[in-house]
Amino acid sequence: MMHVPFGHASVEQGMNSRQYGSSPDYQQSYTGDLGPVLKSRLPLVGGQRRTFNFVGICICILMPWVLFCGLYSMFSFTLFYNSPSLCYMLFAVIVIVVVAFGLGSMLKMWRNNEEPTWNIFLFLSCLVACAAGFGSGIYNFSQNMQPYYDVSGMNVYPAVDPVNTHGQQIMDSGRVVFTPDSRLDLKRSMGFKNLDVYCVAPITVGSQTLPTYDFWAVGINCCSGHVADFACGEYSNPSAHSGLRLMREEQRPYFRLAVQQAEAAYNIRANHPVFLYWMQDPIAEINAYQDAGFKLFLFGVFSYFAVQLVSVFFTMLAFAQYSD
Repeated sequence: MMHVPFGHASVEQGMNSRQYGSSPDYQQSYTGDLGPVLKSRLPLVGGQRRTFNFVGICICILMPWVLFCGLYSMFSFTLFYNSPSLCYMLFAVIVIVVVAFGLGSMLKMWRNNEEPTWNIFLFLSCLVACAAGFGSGIYNFSQNMQPYYDVSGMNVYPAVDPVNTHGQQIMDSGRVVFTPDSRLDLKRSMGFKNLDVYCVAPITVGSQTLPTYDFWAVGINCCSGHVADFACGEYSNPSAHSGLRLMREEQRPYFRLAVQQAEAAYNIRANHPVFLYWMQDPIAEINAYQDAGFKLFLFGVFSYFAVQLVSVFFTMLAFAQYSD
């Protein structure tokens, strides 16, 4: 009996396929429209082989991920803080390019009556990456990086005496270090409730009554609002003599209303109140904002890569089932 060398098996198989009326094009290609690049053949039922475009698959993994990382970084850090208009313009240009690519791919598929390709998946992935990068960046910026940039760009005032210093004198303050004998006057604290409870307590010296109380420690949901029970920040730390400036403008009116209630209740004055988070080490708190921003950014980068990898894997399975 004559033995056929192993290397000629595929030739014989192809001849048999033609003999029984099979199409000579027995390979099914899953390269999509990403071009003739590196391929790997996987055996299937009936002697057929499907061709997967590995370089194209890598593009579908990396391109949306890189797009997400770029937008996430752009809207999280210094560029957005210094030039928000430029960032919005770049984002609009990127979205227009992605949409133009997607519409061109779908139009070509419709005209040629083609099956769904990797180009369509790439378009949808890039569109999702744009939305995710924009949303994640805005969130990270507003929660972590903007407070860090705001406070870092403002002045530091050391050895501030609450008795002899007025709020108007340090309106550009980001960090305030008070004299060692400064403390919170917890007996004159107050809370204003509007869904959340906005709590305030005046910063004073000793037990004397000041002509005007312009420096107030603040916090949210750390007092009842009914009695003087302020428990915000490091209120119980005897070494705390510093304040970090409140930077959220949307909260300022509610703290101002709490101060007005305290003025009426305790017969005191607050001509130009400055709102501060009471603490011992403002520098550590500022650095904590920056650290949180970088950690959230890295978590988002690695998480999105994992999500994109899983999406491509399931899309490969869907394409395989679609053609069976």
